[in-house]
Amino acid sequence: MTVHAAPGLTATHNGRPRRNGVFGNTLEARKKRFGLLFALPAFLFFGMFYVYPLFQTFYVSLFSWGLLDEPNFLGIANYPRLFADKEFLNSVWVSFLYAFGVVIPIWGIALGLALIFNQSFRGRQAYLTTYYIPAVISLTVWSLIWLLMYNPTFGLFTVVIRWFGFTGVRMLDEPSTAMLAMIILSIWKGTPVYMLIFIAGLRAIPGDYYEAATVDGARAWQRLAFITLPLLRPVFLYVMVISIIEAFKVFTPMYLLTNGGPGSVTRVLSMFIFQNGFQYLKMGYASAASVIFLLILLLLAIFQFRLLRFQQAD
Repeated sequence: MTVHAAPGLTATHNGRPRRNGVFGNTLEARKKRFGLLFALPAFLFFGMFYVYPLFQTFYVSLFSWGLLDEPNFLGIANYPRLFADKEFLNSVWVSFLYAFGVVIPIWGIALGLALIFNQSFRGRQAYLTTYYIPAVISLTVWSLIWLLMYNPTFGLFTVVIRWFGFTGVRMLDEPSTAMLAMIILSIWKGTPVYMLIFIAGLRAIPGDYYEAATVDGARAWQRLAFITLPLLRPVFLYVMVISIIEAFKVFTPMYLLTNGGPGSVTRVLSMFIFQNGFQYLKMGYASAASVIFLLILLLLAIFQFRLLRFQQAD
């Protein structure tokens, strides 16, 4: 008589069903159990430091809570207040201005440097190592270095622009130049990282394509336009989304160099959240701004997935 096992069970040689999956007694089931056991610390870490704070932030955003006072439940009242708050809307605008002011030059500079360093020339490794140094320096240390460079009296940046006839420039004190100062600092810091990513993408392109194009008489710009850039598109899309998200998360340079000033021209969204939460002690209000910040980053990620889907459809 043939024994038919129920779904999730497998019939053994003596007719008794044997459970499949994680709870089974097979070698495959034991491997899955050990895999889950080894992954458990990572799951616990992720849940404790990412998932729980996320839900806690949303929960706190429903209250008026000044840390020193009793929480007062408001529902979603903090969210309409934010969209009526000119300082909040300004911080969102400043974040977009800073992010795209940084990432667009980084994309071009990093790709250009990657094309250069992907070639073989004398001293290439030494130049590459030297140029990568800013990427390994702590952002706090890097910001303090640039604080000295922007010093209006003896800073290196001030001395250099004097050679071009500009005097009395106070980069961090003028509303017209403070954001530019932050952008220059961040471009110099972030470009080497994305340059290496582009170099890795360039080296993954088969050399046969270039050899065939050269035999067919293709010029350098044609090889770049019709081979390099199309095949580098997935890497470029990855660099786009990572660089934009990292730019939106900026905090340290603004906190150390300008504290969001002068006025509020460098008051990015992360600075707005920090000041409202820890300086003005409006934790519920700051938490609501954090939730909106998360939604902005989520929309950027969805936009990236759309781009990837479009790229795969092509």
